[in-house]
Amino acid sequence: MRVSLNEIQVMCRKAFEGMGFAAGDCEDAAELVGWLHLQGLDGLGTLEKALDYLHHEAAQPYTLCLEDSALLVIDCQGQSVLRCAATVVELAMDKALQVGHGVLRIQHCHNRLLLLGYLSRAAELGLEVQARWGDARQQHAAFFAAGATRPQLLSDDQPCPGAAVDQSITVLLNRPLQTAHPVAPHAPVSLGFTVQAHTWQRLKQLAEQILVESTDASRQHGAGGGSDAD
Repeated sequence: MRVSLNEIQVMCRKAFEGMGFAAGDCEDAAELVGWLHLQGLDGLGTLEKALDYLHHEAAQPYTLCLEDSALLVIDCQGQSVLRCAATVVELAMDKALQVGHGVLRIQHCHNRLLLLGYLSRAAELGLEVQARWGDARQQHAAFFAAGATRPQLLSDDQPCPGAAVDQSITVLLNRPLQTAHPVAPHAPVSLGFTVQAHTWQRLKQLAEQILVESTDASRQHGAGGGSDAD
């Protein structure tokens, strides 16, 4: 089936809300999935892999392990990187903009490709960004030039050593000596995207949880409902 970029973002926003994301985080995460599609990175397919980690994690915390003027180390405790991405990338950007460089390391996290949409914002603000992560099969890297909206992606078939496969990602952010000129974003794709029907149906089921919660609330507090004194 084919859907538009707007349909993808609206459906994702509702699904994230159904999973318990805060309103602002719903918007951010939905924009991220759309951004991945525009880069040809199958945002919905990547999100589907994250759903098993996301669905029951709304109240689970992540841990701040270490922080100084330039370094931020987070333990995601086995959750999807989406659970902390918006907050920790913003903190790392602030460090890089203030002192000239910053290092962000997120440990024990899944779905690390989803972090790239947030890192693109750092690049658009004029920072150079490098992200590296690995798994049992490959090592991956993403590079954003300052001012760029799209990354250069590299992968090789050299697996990480067994002891190093800890589901982490390390991000380096640097403020270049010269201010980069922003790169104009590419035009939205108007012909839509092909998505898997089962993926779309799964997102619809998550989005419908919003309607269930609203119906329950309306029965208790809506017109004709009993007062607190009843």
